[in-house]
Amino acid sequence: MAKIKKRGESGAAKNYITRTQALKKLQISLSDFRRLCILKGIYPREPTNKKKANKGSSAPASFYYSKDILYLLHEPLLAKFREHKTFAKKLARALGRGEWALAKGLEERKPLARLDHLVKERYPTFKQALADLNDPLSLLSLFERLPRDPVPGKTQVPTEVTAECGKLLAEWKIWAIRTHALRKVFLSIKGVYYECEVPAGRSGETVNVRWLEPWEFKQTVPADVDFRILLTFLDLYRTLTSFVLFKLYTDENLVYPPQLDVKLDAEGEGIGRFKLVERAPDAQAATADGEKKITKKDVKKSIRTIAHSAAAGGMQVDEEEEDVLVKDEPAAEEEFTYHPSKHDTDASDPSNAPLPTYTSLLANTASDGPATAEKGYNIFAPYTFYLSRETSSRTWEFVIRAFGGKVITTPSLNELSTVPEIASQITHILLDRPMDPATMRTLQGTHKWTWVQPQWVADCANKRTVLPAGEGSGYEPGGTLPPHVSPWDEEGRDDRPWLGTEASAAAAAIEGEASEDEDAEMDTAEAGDELTPALRAAAENPEDSTLVHQAELEAEAAGVDHAAFKKQLAGAAKKGAAASGSKAPAAGGDEDLRKIMMTGKKQRLYEKMQYSNNERRQESILTLPVTSQTDKLASKRQAIEKRKKKGGK
Repeated sequence: MAKIKKRGESGAAKNYITRTQALKKLQISLSDFRRLCILKGIYPREPTNKKKANKGSSAPASFYYSKDILYLLHEPLLAKFREHKTFAKKLARALGRGEWALAKGLEERKPLARLDHLVKERYPTFKQALADLNDPLSLLSLFERLPRDPVPGKTQVPTEVTAECGKLLAEWKIWAIRTHALRKVFLSIKGVYYECEVPAGRSGETVNVRWLEPWEFKQTVPADVDFRILLTFLDLYRTLTSFVLFKLYTDENLVYPPQLDVKLDAEGEGIGRFKLVERAPDAQAATADGEKKITKKDVKKSIRTIAHSAAAGGMQVDEEEEDVLVKDEPAAEEEFTYHPSKHDTDASDPSNAPLPTYTSLLANTASDGPATAEKGYNIFAPYTFYLSRETSSRTWEFVIRAFGGKVITTPSLNELSTVPEIASQITHILLDRPMDPATMRTLQGTHKWTWVQPQWVADCANKRTVLPAGEGSGYEPGGTLPPHVSPWDEEGRDDRPWLGTEASAAAAAIEGEASEDEDAEMDTAEAGDELTPALRAAAENPEDSTLVHQAELEAEAAGVDHAAFKKQLAGAAKKGAAASGSKAPAAGGDEDLRKIMMTGKKQRLYEKMQYSNNERRQESILTLPVTSQTDKLASKRQAIEKRKKKGGK
């Protein structure tokens, strides 16, 4: 005999658990449960049958996977939450009794929950962490712009949190400037979109990280936003960003976190208040012989650098050769040369050149990799920009420095000519307000400055080339700027680096021919059919007041007089009546084809609409004058009498 299954012990009732049951099992409050689910990445689920999942009850409830809740039972943060609850009770009791010394001691020993293990769990590899870095940077930028002054009666984000967000963003931007990782910039209403190309490992893979940074306007903290949820996400994102930055700085042989210049910070300096310092760990400590010790990481980095630089000459350094060089690290003076085989036709070919020696590798350990000027990532290197006070220095300093340029923000524009040592270095003036040419010549004096609007910098960065900025280009102060197309949009045909000049020109020609063909087809259709769809529908059904009203509204919007509209409607109705014999079967066939293409649900809806239209037509007939109603009833009576006579005979 088969075992009888009991209700609620299998199926959906066992696989799902309600939120109330989860709180009882975990023994935590609702706020702690929400925070724990956000940090662990556990979200509510929608069962197929809610009644079965809720053991026969139809009451509304939120469901979670039972395995997810069992997974949370072993989370170390649960112990921290309970410790914090105990701490809060003790602190409240001490404050209520006026025991200030005890309260101060409790505050110093406040339990803090670390999220390092969560980052390692959710992002096992560095590439996965980079792929999920878009939202953290955007949220950090949002909180960094929140006001830091306390607002009475409103939820206020702690000042320490906003300061930490600004610090992490500055560290990220400094790294992007150092490595020239910035690729694209887009100015939108919401703010500025950036995209950086970040190396994700030894194999040369890269991950594009894109984030949004709001404009430097005064932000108003909304009262209806639950900042506790946002701060929970922010705690995880801050930890993740710190992990990623440590990895990136270490790969560049830099000390993390970078040193803060107190003087520049007090003067209100932006990302320039941090200074990058070369890392000097045990790997570069002096040995007993007074020589520096080189680690495997330095050698591998040098091999990758030389492999990139030698790719143009045909030399290849594969992973096996790289492993040999790393394993033979103690043999500092041994040279690994390439011996031409008998199948080689030319020993003087660059591909047959000897492999780099260990000594030559050490000489390139400080190299920044392949030249960025060839790829267009260092286009502003010869130029020095002066940022006017109305421009966003935070935005344009980052973009200009990331592409190799230099930035000057002081003194003011009117006092710039009084400081010749600074004025002589400037090549471009970034101005975001209209200015008279005579005034520009007066301020410029004998110096040769190029006056441009900020959009010129963004367009040059996206095109990876220096665009013309003279008169007539639209980038001069007060000029009409060209369209700022999104570099990620397919419509931005000019920003396709994978297409050459000839290929892009051919693609543009093809698109032009296609657009001309479409325009010709439109002109032909308009010449052959002058009636609008609404007017044609009203002419086919003149009794439908809705269609006639719609056609009348379209004619009014097009500027057609009411009398002219009546004539058009009457003429279209006559043409339709004259050709009704020939066009009726085609219309019916088109209607059948339309119904065939519809789903069953849409077919039923279409039939209901047709039925409703017929009912409205019948109602409109009943509202005719009394004389016409009498005539219609009389004709019906005559028809009935004729049928009776025929039946009697």
